[in-house]
Amino acid sequence: MEGEEFLYLYTYHRILVINMKKLLSGGFQTAPPDMTRLPVDEVIDFDEEKLPCGMGFFVDGSKLYMVGGEWVEDDPIWKAFVRLDKSKGDKGISSSLYVADLSGPTVNFTHVHEFEAAKLMPRLIKIEGRIYVMSSSYSYYAKFRTCASPSFESYCPGRYYEPNTMLQTPPFHGFNERIVTGFARVGNYLCFEAGSQCHYYNVTNGTWRLTPHHRSRLLSIIHRHGLGRNLCHGQFVSGCEDVLVSAYCRNMEEYDFDPPHHMEAFLFPSPESGEDAPVLFQKFEEVECDLSKIAKCHWRIGDGLVLNLGKEKMCAIFPGHCNPNHNFLVYIFIFQVSKLPSNEQQHPTKQAKRAKVPKICLEPTPKDFISVTCLHKGCYNLDEFGYDYPRPTGAFCM
Repeated sequence: MEGEEFLYLYTYHRILVINMKKLLSGGFQTAPPDMTRLPVDEVIDFDEEKLPCGMGFFVDGSKLYMVGGEWVEDDPIWKAFVRLDKSKGDKGISSSLYVADLSGPTVNFTHVHEFEAAKLMPRLIKIEGRIYVMSSSYSYYAKFRTCASPSFESYCPGRYYEPNTMLQTPPFHGFNERIVTGFARVGNYLCFEAGSQCHYYNVTNGTWRLTPHHRSRLLSIIHRHGLGRNLCHGQFVSGCEDVLVSAYCRNMEEYDFDPPHHMEAFLFPSPESGEDAPVLFQKFEEVECDLSKIAKCHWRIGDGLVLNLGKEKMCAIFPGHCNPNHNFLVYIFIFQVSKLPSNEQQHPTKQAKRAKVPKICLEPTPKDFISVTCLHKGCYNLDEFGYDYPRPTGAFCM
């Protein structure tokens, strides 16, 4: 694998190792039934590796950290979960941490740690050398198990002598309808998408907030304009802290008659623009067109995820499924992106009079503020990998 790039797509039961070179040379397949085979070089099956399914993960260099999940038998989708984790026995949910080195010819997982409580499909994010682990909660699990506590912990890789750090309980802990479906980091804040709200955790003082502190200017703007969920499904363009590319499907409420925006870029105002300066957005028309064609073929597209691939390359991944046949697909859009020069005229430079309540304003940009060059796009059927919904939150490249 040395010298090659791979995209790792995480599903509930396995990791699909996708060869980036083969992917980029595979042409442009955009909609069913023209879907081609996903160029998978290797499949890491959790059952074969004797690992739990539905784990959370974090990648640090060539190290893959896998946390939590559940022990299952046969096809776990429609069955009760009866196999016990020997370490905790919490109705099949695992509290274990496994580490694997992805740089070698084979991938071997090693058990290295136990958390205080089991973690079901957890979300992991790293800040200043420490991994923060947040357990998710799913309503259909309620009849089988309760939400293990503590649900929020941290761990520092390499410091095996250090005990677990149990963090302040999240405000959405124990609410089964509050599914943690996204997360992001801005400065010293962690932003978690839970249900229809975003909650903010201050890493510095260890407290939760429903609104970020006003000193965190960028995060305050994001929250005020209702873009927290876009943040949790997006990435900032490399070297541009004011441009966010998001794959969150906005405008899907029943009362909203505008067509959905599956993928957008947002340009946030500079500090000199004033409190009332609008946030500009630019749609990815090519992606919208492709996803519209896929939807017309009776596929349902879910919220996606944006990855930074380095060297101004980014990747957007959207999962999809088709009922009642239970077929699954993944739409991948790889692109080169760069910020266009001199966009100051789009935001007012004159200091506006400060209003008591800052104006909430999203405006389509009159002029593109980023250039986007498509390097590859493809719509791939996942039937050959079994009944396994792709988890776009579980994707990384190395």
